[in-house]
Amino acid sequence: MKTICCLGDSLTEGDYGIFGKSGIANVQPEGYPYFLEQTTGCKVRNFGKSGYNATTYLNHYRVGHVDLSGADTVIVMLGTNGGLDPVNETEGNRDFRELLDLCRRDAPAANIYLCTPPHVTEDPAWSNCGYAPKVEKAVAFVRKIGQEMGFPVIETALCPEFTAENEKIYQPADGLHFGKAGYEILAKFIANAIM
Repeated sequence: MKTICCLGDSLTEGDYGIFGKSGIANVQPEGYPYFLEQTTGCKVRNFGKSGYNATTYLNHYRVGHVDLSGADTVIVMLGTNGGLDPVNETEGNRDFRELLDLCRRDAPAANIYLCTPPHVTEDPAWSNCGYAPKVEKAVAFVRKIGQEMGFPVIETALCPEFTAENEKIYQPADGLHFGKAGYEILAKFIANAIM
């Protein structure tokens, strides 16, 4: 059985958000890695950490909280929490590159994919409005770094179901985190790209 390791922030860990709240994790087992396992039949290991950006995730990785041994596929989805910039060099950019270098070193036989961060709300009525400018920069950066470093990019930012019109269906708590239906769609979208 193939093994997939998923690295990322709350959207990987499986945070469902809390209606009207921001910054309070509501992690459930049924995140996209759970549905990815159901969809692909592979063993999927979830290394997502809510609130993390490339810098905090790199530190998390360095101290041994991520184990890529035996991985056939590694999926990295970071950027929703900021720190990445397609134009100006940032600490986050450098740490993202270093994280990818470590993934290559620790899983040399694995296929490593980068995901652009998916849609987030621009509607001020949602409690997690305000992430869109960070996500826009991160999407452009991930596309650029994928090309520079030779990693395939999964365009979750372009997933057709994730739109402003569908936020109440797929991101019902806060306009950023998915609910069950959203994580199922995300998993299927990623599965189609890697299988």
